[in-house]
Order: sequence, then structure tokens, then C-alpha cells
Amino acid sequence: MTPLTTCARTDVGQQRETNEDAALIRNLGEAHLLAVADGMGGHAAGDVASELAIETFADTVEAALERDRTAGESVLREAVAEANEAVLDRAAADGLEGMGTTLVAALVQGGRALFVNVGDSRGYHIDERGRLEQVTTDQSLVQELVEQGELTEAEARDHPQRNVVSQALGTDETIEPDLDSIAFGGTVLCCSDGLPEEVKDEALASVVDDAMSVEAAAETLINRANAAGGSDNIAVALGAR
Repeated sequence: MTPLTTCARTDVGQQRETNEDAALIRNLGEAHLLAVADGMGGHAAGDVASELAIETFADTVEAALERDRTAGESVLREAVAEANEAVLDRAAADGLEGMGTTLVAALVQGGRALFVNVGDSRGYHIDERGRLEQVTTDQSLVQELVEQGELTEAEARDHPQRNVVSQALGTDETIEPDLDSIAFGGTVLCCSDGLPEEVKDEALASVVDDAMSVEAAAETLINRANAAGGSDNIAVALGAR
């Protein structure tokens, strides 16, 4: 099987003073982990929350796969719980109540990719023909309104409360992540909402499909988001074969 090439990048964007996003790649032998976290809280240390959550999550997955290489959904659920507890504990210890973070990750093993998501950071799959699929579903207020038939997808994109998440790590003792498994061939993209906020899906797909490497794709995606306004921090993690 063709080896997976990976890349992770973050950027502060054009309108924020602090970068609260984090992105990570872990090579776990026959598996690869891609993850992105989008911190929230501003003065309440969203950057601390995202870095702590993503590292705790990845460490937990890595330790579990060392024990059992066939582990899947249960490992990702365990890792989300550990990351959530780590953020809650840090907030309580350092007086940073109010900080939190989204998390999206893809565990690529052989011909499959297993996604886990909390919040509104996203996981995409771009197949060998350049067709894009949003694998994850936003855990957000506007997505709930879309599912209830109260908003269209177009209305949701410009809704004033589009950045209000319904779940985030560090905000509750109990977190229910979404998990999705797909047959993988092409490119996996995990990103914070700062990317799709500025770059439409069609452009995401064409950039990834046209890029000569994952590094070039990551750079172009971030440049496109900044050129469109860069209203938020931007984080991307890509894996392609």
C-alpha cells in the first residue's frame, strides 16, 4: 500500500491577535493520527486548552495502539474523555474556568479512516477523483437548526450564531463525540472552522486535488483563507496517499 504523506499547519489569520488553534500529526507505525483543535475562551486561555487537549488525545491513542493495534472506536472515545478531563483539571487548577476547545481527528489504518469530532472543527475526505465529502457533522447551534428544518445550509453559512458550538472539551464532565468510519483513498483533511468560514467546499477540493504535495496544499489553503479575510485562526492537518 502506498505510504501516507502528512502535514499539519496553523496560522493566526488576519484579524486575531492570538493563535488558539493547534494541529498535530502522529506516525503510529502502521497507523497515522491527524488532529486539529480550536481553542476558545480568549483571556481564559483557549490556546492552552487546544494544545493540552490535542496532546493528551494523541498520547492516549498512541498508548492504546501500543497495547492493541486493532483498537478502534473505543480508543478514540477513551482519548476524548482523557482530553476533556485534562482541560477541566487545568482550568480548575489554574483558575481558567471558561476555556475549552473543539477537537477533530482522523485515525488512518490501512484502507480506512476513523473520524472523531467534538464541536465544529471538520473532517473531510477528498477521493482520487477530487470529489469532496464532509465526513463529520458540526456539533453546533446552526447545524441543529438545519437538521430541524429551521435553516437551510445557505442560511446557516451566514447565520450570526454560526460559531456557537453545542459541545466542546473542557465545558462539561460528560462529552459525547461523533464517530464516523470511511473507506479511505485520496486525502484526509482535518481543519478548524477558520478554513471553511472563508473557503468554500468546491475550492477546498480543487486546491487539494491540484496540489503537488500535502505541504503545498496546506500552504495554499491557509493563503486562500487569509486572502478571503482571515477572520479566524486557521488550522489544517492533511494525509494523502
